[in-house]
Amino acid sequence: MEHAKQFSQHISKELVNLMPLVAFDGETVIVDHPEQIDEAVAYLRDCPVLGIDTESRPSFTRGTHYPTALVQIASVDRCYLFRLNKIGFPPNLARLFSDRRICKVGLAFRDDLNGLRRLHDFKPQNCVDLQSIVARYGILELGLQKIFAIVFGKKISKSQQLTNWEADILTPEQARYAATDAWATLLIYNALQDAVALPKREVERMKFAEREAQVRHQLDINMHRDIDHAVEVLQAGGVILYPTDTVWGLGCDATNDEAVAKLFRLKQRDRGRSMLVLVDSAEAVAKYTAGVPDAAANLLEVSAPEEGVSPKPLTIIYPDACNVSRDILADDGSLGIRVTYERFSNLLCRQLGKPLVSTSANFSGRPTPKTFCEIDGKLLEAVDYVCHFRRSDTKPARPSSIIKVGANNEITIIRS
Repeated sequence: MEHAKQFSQHISKELVNLMPLVAFDGETVIVDHPEQIDEAVAYLRDCPVLGIDTESRPSFTRGTHYPTALVQIASVDRCYLFRLNKIGFPPNLARLFSDRRICKVGLAFRDDLNGLRRLHDFKPQNCVDLQSIVARYGILELGLQKIFAIVFGKKISKSQQLTNWEADILTPEQARYAATDAWATLLIYNALQDAVALPKREVERMKFAEREAQVRHQLDINMHRDIDHAVEVLQAGGVILYPTDTVWGLGCDATNDEAVAKLFRLKQRDRGRSMLVLVDSAEAVAKYTAGVPDAAANLLEVSAPEEGVSPKPLTIIYPDACNVSRDILADDGSLGIRVTYERFSNLLCRQLGKPLVSTSANFSGRPTPKTFCEIDGKLLEAVDYVCHFRRSDTKPARPSSIIKVGANNEITIIRS
């Protein structure tokens, strides 16, 4: 079978499904009587390389495992299916796995070998796990179907994987599936021997990048779960403690009077003292002000990230705020609004779909904590939800700059 010399690192399930289906079309011999064993082993001992796979009866109950029922061993044009649940694991077959002269190739091979050794102990020799070598050729997939698709541009079926391998008689579909898996491992191994391996340094760089990508992906999953939980609490009128683009903050739905009142009580802060809010975009600012003065619009533009670099966070105090709880407004009806570009708080605001109160994570009159570990334990217990994201940050955060803009575009710098 022809194969490409330049292999992709990954392939999608959707692309695999579009590929033509192939299966082993050589001779398949089912060995389910003891008198067949010697002839089968004699044939296999003359092969320099063998593809191997095993099957066990699937278990759908936690903690329940069944012994290896089938071991399939393939050359390029013949595959033997040894039904171990009927013939046991004969010594001469076990010795095949200890024969240094013969290369045995499998996928996730350690698990297969361990399953076989529980039936008859042997010392594995010259056994190669495809998962341990494919990265040398630029392939980062670990599943047989995807590796086969990358190497050959064709699909092998996995439809019989969860069938009963201890059945009295194997169906033709089971036999074809089992033989194909063992044959496919052999074909992949042979194809890789004809390919040029990547330099060791390139393989290590590629693996490192893959691990980093996996870590980022898991962090992203965790972050979105964290946001989902936080939004659920906010929508129910709760108070959360969360990381912002500056210091850790206490937050609630800024449009919910009861939630705002709860936050004031929790923070032990007198009503009538204004609080700022976070929104996810400059466009959102206009929803909560009677109008955005030109000077404020200019400030919004210059405080936005440029080419991935964010300036220092900027809180702008707007005149004539609207559509939020009156309790967070200043006496003159103004409101501090900050567009947050930090990823967590930005997505939190976007998913909530409302402005999010942001006030320092401390009891009124106490020092503002610059990291999560400085937050008062009593405050952590008092809120309805404490976000998990960025708790381990050690770099002290700084408050935002604050600029007040009047209706006539007069500018007052409150904090630089």
